[in-house]
Amino acid sequence: MGTIITRKQGNNTYYLYQETYREKINKKDFGKIRGSGKSKVRTRSTYLGSAKTILRCIKGNRSPVKVNTRNFGMVAAAYQAACFIDLPQILTKHIKGERFETDLWTYFFVTIINRLESATSKEKMSVWLKKTILPELLNIKIQNFTGKKFWYVTDDVISEKELEQRRKNIINTDDPFECIDDTIFTAIETELFDRIDQLMGLSPSVICYDTTNFFTYIEEPKRSKIANSCHSKDSKNHLNHVGLLMAVEKSFGIPLISRVYRANCHDSKLFSHILADLIVALKKLCGAETDLILVLDKGNNSKDNFSYMKGKINWIGALVPSHYKDLIDMELDQYHGVWKDKRYYRCKKTVMGIKCVVILTFTAVRKRKQKHSLRRGIEKLKNEINKKWGSYKKQPKSITPGIDTMLKKSRYGECIKISVVKGNPYFKENLEEIKKREQRFGKSLVFSNMLEAETGYLIDTYNEKNIIENDFHLLKDVTLIRFRPIRHWTDSKIRAFAFCCVVSMILIRVMQWMTEQGGYKMSTTVLKDELTDIQEIIMVYSPTDAERKITERSAVQEKLWKIFELEKIEKQLSLHK
Repeated sequence: MGTIITRKQGNNTYYLYQETYREKINKKDFGKIRGSGKSKVRTRSTYLGSAKTILRCIKGNRSPVKVNTRNFGMVAAAYQAACFIDLPQILTKHIKGERFETDLWTYFFVTIINRLESATSKEKMSVWLKKTILPELLNIKIQNFTGKKFWYVTDDVISEKELEQRRKNIINTDDPFECIDDTIFTAIETELFDRIDQLMGLSPSVICYDTTNFFTYIEEPKRSKIANSCHSKDSKNHLNHVGLLMAVEKSFGIPLISRVYRANCHDSKLFSHILADLIVALKKLCGAETDLILVLDKGNNSKDNFSYMKGKINWIGALVPSHYKDLIDMELDQYHGVWKDKRYYRCKKTVMGIKCVVILTFTAVRKRKQKHSLRRGIEKLKNEINKKWGSYKKQPKSITPGIDTMLKKSRYGECIKISVVKGNPYFKENLEEIKKREQRFGKSLVFSNMLEAETGYLIDTYNEKNIIENDFHLLKDVTLIRFRPIRHWTDSKIRAFAFCCVVSMILIRVMQWMTEQGGYKMSTTVLKDELTDIQEIIMVYSPTDAERKITERSAVQEKLWKIFELEKIEKQLSLHK
């Protein structure tokens, strides 16, 4: 029987297989008994190589009986980003207690990661978890994550029963938040904002505020008070909607405040309800002496709102062009300034009882886009009317009430006139109305109470409100967070779901920043695709023998691997082997 011995050459160690045997001196002799002839001991060595070479050869000759894959890259990177901003610690601090032998905060944390990686329903959460590395990272039991258990956990944090009791005791039909107590979620968002500010250097002194709505599949009779029919931004007016407001900083779009509200509440009334809380939160975060600026859209304009803000916070907003015809009808040669791709005219006016600086801007590119949109909208309306006309079983002799309704509801209805000629609708464009609209194209009105601020600063700061539109786009992205359609049917669960979606959006923003700091600027779609391609493969050779491998990585994926320090996660998982 042979043995394995070591040989050293410099700092390297090599292995050899060595065995001894006897060989007859006279090759004509044979046999092993006494008198069969003399023999001598010889040694035979076989070079095996280094330890790595031996291990590779051993494993290369094995065939696994089963191969499993699990989602690694996106889940691990999101987990690392969450730890970077102390999200688990902040959730643990504010969401205490446990249910089903699992900490309550863990249910929310799993949901936040899920919205980024797969965005499944709560009922399918356990199926998704089996395909990820998250159970091992968090040391959780997969069977605890069912839709019913999520329901109980959410009720421990924000109780539907307590909400109904408050509604009985507080008669305030004008409350757009319908008595929802989201103190815990607001506290988490505020602390998270402060932590991210320390790490990334946000711009909390300039806050962009806006609202949007999300359609639901809640049908009558409904238990939700905040889900209502309204003007749908998704053109789904037949469905109930839930409103979401956010106030985000201008650099990265990180929310300071987010709240759900009754969808049919007018923006200006909603703004008056949130304004006091928003100013308090900003003063607390930035200091009472800091000059704060609020950027808002024209839908929030009201005399009461601006009177309340006077002396407390500065603002940059927009005005409705039709309310200032003297400015909008001004010819371009009267504009006296240029800023980047815009021409502008600046003046001072009293707006809603407050002296403000008003800036009229004109952008040629925007005018071309608006003209194209007008033409496309008119043609689309014509096609819809023709389709409606063709759906009638009996050919009408005049324009029907149904088509009149279509004209009234459409923003392009005033641009065309319809008559019936030879049994078919005949369209004639209202050139006067079209010319009147084209006169306003490319123009916008920005105003502010900061009378001495530079024109370029006011224009640029107002345009930075696009960051909140990008946030809403992320929330509605079906490939990422997928806020809509909301499938929860009680207000406490809708609020908890909205919180998880907003924090998921914060997390992907942080991941984008981390990637950019590492030298790669990526969209959320590309970032997710690259990370999702990094998979964990488990090769099972026997019930007691298995091997983990990470799929081969491209150059970009290798960079992301280092940025998010995914090697730490790989080593952590190997401890569970």
